Amino acid sequence: MKATIEQQVMANVGVIYTARQFVSAAAIKLYVLFAGLIALVQFTWAHKVLANWASVGLPGTFHFLTYAVTHTSFMVQLTLVVLVVAGVSLVRDLTRPVRFSRHAF
Repeated sequence: MKATIEQQVMANVGVIYTARQFVSAAAIKLYVLFAGLIALVQFTWAHKVLANWASVGLPGTFHFLTYAVTHTSFMVQLTLVVLVVAGVSLVRDLTRPVRFSRHAF
């Protein structure tokens, strides 16, 4: 009987742990990045942007990107801002344990 109760409790703990991992801050940022990339592909013709970018080459990349971002719709600009903020925040979250691991001892 005790083993059955213990199994039920441990199963509930496992479900709660898994649910918390799916709604953690890092997971939500990852979901935002994924949704933002899908939105960006929907708002732009990504293959044409990449083709035009390839035509200017590496020296013209900065000018191309600034022109492309400033001459696009507000929704694309907003999506890019969300992607950058979520990406930087996710990278900070993923590198934070490595950064502070030296001070643990």
